[in-house]
Amino acid sequence: MSVASRSPSAQLFAARARRQRLRRLLGVLLVLVGVGAVSALAWLVGWSSVLSVKSVSVEGVPSSQSDEVLSLAEVPMGTPLARVDTDAIRDRVAELPEAAAVDVTRSWPTTLTIEVTPREPVAAVSADGSWWNVDETGALFGAADARPDGLPVLTAPGGDDSSEVDEAVRAAGVTVLTGLPSSLYELVETVEARSEADVRLGLADGATVRWGTADDLDRKAEVLLALIAAQDEPPSAYDVTAPDHPAVDP
Repeated sequence: MSVASRSPSAQLFAARARRQRLRRLLGVLLVLVGVGAVSALAWLVGWSSVLSVKSVSVEGVPSSQSDEVLSLAEVPMGTPLARVDTDAIRDRVAELPEAAAVDVTRSWPTTLTIEVTPREPVAAVSADGSWWNVDETGALFGAADARPDGLPVLTAPGGDDSSEVDEAVRAAGVTVLTGLPSSLYELVETVEARSEADVRLGLADGATVRWGTADDLDRKAEVLLALIAAQDEPPSAYDVTAPDHPAVDP
């Protein structure tokens, strides 16, 4: 039967069938193109050298310390950036005593960024024949031959080795120190943590403050500042262990 002799309905059915076959063929082609594109992208990102690590950016530390960070990081240069174990690099760099936190990110297309958040010193400790900075967590870092400038000196019971110092007692001293308002912190020269319940402050004017425990920090600080402001001459000692019943020793 010729095309011309077909009924209009048969011609319409044949045209619809051709369109359906073309749509199916186009769909298959689109799927194949999509699979190919995804495969090419996966190869490009995960296996080729096009997006591999070509440089490492170190942020948050002095330039003099960048080499130490890079040495700890052990970044696998030339490895595709997507396959670099950033957690492992972060853990290795976190061993740096001066690092409070470490963040490792991929900076596309070819750079790995290591951002170090440095510890902030709040006191100084003499141990192991050196001077150490102490941060708000009580961690020691930054050993030096000379006492750091501008930091109160923290002492706690223990031997010559810093590992022998009672960490809980030292933490009590640090907690008191970091809880002080800046106006009071600036007056402190020494912090002596005899025990967790017996923390004492040495002020720049020579007065001693019997602080007691690390409880009621705000109230004790408020009372102590009021006592200091009320004195014409520095006394030998203040006692704010019981802030509602403070005392001043002449």
